[in-house]
Order: sequence, then structure tokens, then C-alpha cells
Amino acid sequence: MISITEVQGLKELDRFLETLPEEIQRSMLSGSLRDAAKPIMDQAMLNVLTEFGGSPRSSGVLFSHITRSKTKKTGLAARVNVTLKRPRGGASKQPQIINGVRKPYGQDPFYGRFLEFGTSKMPARPWLRPAAIAKQGESSAMMRRALEKRMLAYCKKNGIRYVPGV
Repeated sequence: MISITEVQGLKELDRFLETLPEEIQRSMLSGSLRDAAKPIMDQAMLNVLTEFGGSPRSSGVLFSHITRSKTKKTGLAARVNVTLKRPRGGASKQPQIINGVRKPYGQDPFYGRFLEFGTSKMPARPWLRPAAIAKQGESSAMMRRALEKRMLAYCKKNGIRYVPGV
């Protein structure tokens, strides 16, 4: 294993990253991806609120179930999705009246995909795609900052001098 005491340029950064254990690399990457998904998730929630929140049929089910989720580990590859959190158990999918609105499927936000892509009888009313497009710059900047922060913490803990942005 190579012992690195100082990291400054891209070549050194690449060599440094190769020396890290796979688990550390994975946790740095997945944590940074989760941080990067936050602005997109927040914008999607805002889009749902502004697009559908004022409607008399809105119960807040779609808004309250937007979340970030990490897919299972596949080597060093990582993926974080902004998605809908589906409720578990049959009771949450039973007909309910929520905020005065009869919901035949209760707390299940399955209908979000129909709003996003439309159906044969309904035009699309996208709420997630516009959020991803609007926040892609902010999201990539946040990922860079989050990864840099994690690398700085690791370097400080292990006595390695790291100069970010060089």
C-alpha cells in the first residue's frame, strides 16, 4: 500500500483515492450523492406544492412521500434516487379520508408517476423532471463540496495534508 502524506494536484488526488479502502470510497461517494440529491428533492416538493397543493383534491400524500433513496451496493457504483416512499402494509393502502379528500388507496402515492408522465386519458403534469433540470447546477456543486468535505475529514483524521481545489 502506498503511503501518501500530502495531496495537492489531480494526479496526487487520483493516486490518493486509489489508496483508500473500497468501503471508505463507497461511503464518501454515496454520502456525497445523498447530499447532492437534497436540492432536487426540495425543488420537487416545492413543485408538487405549487402545482397540486392548492387544489381541493390535494391531500398532501404526494408531497409528504417524496424522499431520497440509495440503491443497493454494486461495487463502487452508487446511485441515489429522488423517489416516492411507498407505505408498507395493507392498512395504509385501504380507502381513507385525508384532509376531507376521499383517497381510495389511502397513503399510497403511486399516482405520482401518472402525474409525471401522463396517461392515455390525461396529459403529463411533470413535477420531478423540472426539479432535476432546475437544480442540476446546484446539485453538482453540492456534490463537489460534500465530497471535498468528506475527504478533508478523512485526511485530517489520518494526518494527511490535503489542499482542496488545487
